[in-house]
Amino acid sequence: MTAPLLLLAALCAHAADVAKLAHIKGDVTVEAGGTGRLAKAGTPVPSGASVTTAKGAMALLELPDGSRLKLRESSRLKVNLPGPRSQLTEAVLSLGSVFARVVKRPPGAEFRVRAGTAVAAVRGTEFFTAFGRPGERGDDLWVCVGKGVVDVSAAGKTRPVREGEGVLIPGGDEVSKPKFYPWTKTLNWNMDPDAGEVEDKTKLDAAYADLLDQDYR
Repeated sequence: MTAPLLLLAALCAHAADVAKLAHIKGDVTVEAGGTGRLAKAGTPVPSGASVTTAKGAMALLELPDGSRLKLRESSRLKVNLPGPRSQLTEAVLSLGSVFARVVKRPPGAEFRVRAGTAVAAVRGTEFFTAFGRPGERGDDLWVCVGKGVVDVSAAGKTRPVREGEGVLIPGGDEVSKPKFYPWTKTLNWNMDPDAGEVEDKTKLDAAYADLLDQDYR
């Protein structure tokens, strides 16, 4: 194989291991290696890079395996992709909220969303995570599931959360008992721009208040 063909093959192999922004609205920034830039649809997102959405913006991120992550406005997410020594895909949410649609994992592969001290781990499912709302003991985290089952862990305790259920982790502490919340069905779970609107405009304050109104101990 000639040198140009070798270079092309190397670039294609590298591209296969990089996520990309499949769809955006508003100002979306990708930061990698200490440098941030405004992004557009098709912008690559390498492992270790962070995606930030401004107020009124949203971003749909497609991972190399076909899984998708949808960030709502005012959110920040770092993506760590699998490497030669690890089959772990990890999305680290430091602010805001994200939808995850995870394709079925092959044996040994893991996918998780981490926010503060809590982790949501799956093998193939659809779920929503919101982080950063101030609580009495620090930033609260809540997770609800659209399809499948998610194992949510914090403070040494793990609870399985099933379709239609949600949990609250106040201050990143104990995971609440999963309960069914009808509003999980009203969230915009769509992650295919060709199938219709992908932006979620749910008023999260009302959903969050519903969680707090419950006896979550």
